[in-house]
Amino acid sequence: MQLTITARQLKVPETLEQMLRTKAEKLEHFGHKLIALHAIFGKEKYLYTTELTLSTKGVRLVGHAKHPHDMLTCMEEALMKLERQLKRREAKQVGEAPPRSSSPSVTPLLRRGVG
Repeated sequence: MQLTITARQLKVPETLEQMLRTKAEKLEHFGHKLIALHAIFGKEKYLYTTELTLSTKGVRLVGHAKHPHDMLTCMEEALMKLERQLKRREAKQVGEAPPRSSSPSVTPLLRRGVG
């Protein structure tokens, strides 16, 4: 998987890059063909932001996170959001996702002469 890191108005420490690489490798265990991960780290006044864009076969998943004090916590929150999205996609592909609730259609009421 290709990993691209972009920093906006700050310097990303090497340890944070290594942690992102190891945690991104763990995302590959969900059985999807992961193509690329683009991480954008930023700082706006006193707020750290992280945006992770994961490109898989056929879909692009995005995880955003903001934290006022810690860039590491911000990155972990964004990774957890990506992980939830991957789990949800995997459940839908396997067929474990709950079906959508079917609402009664309007057409049968019209046929009965109620409308």
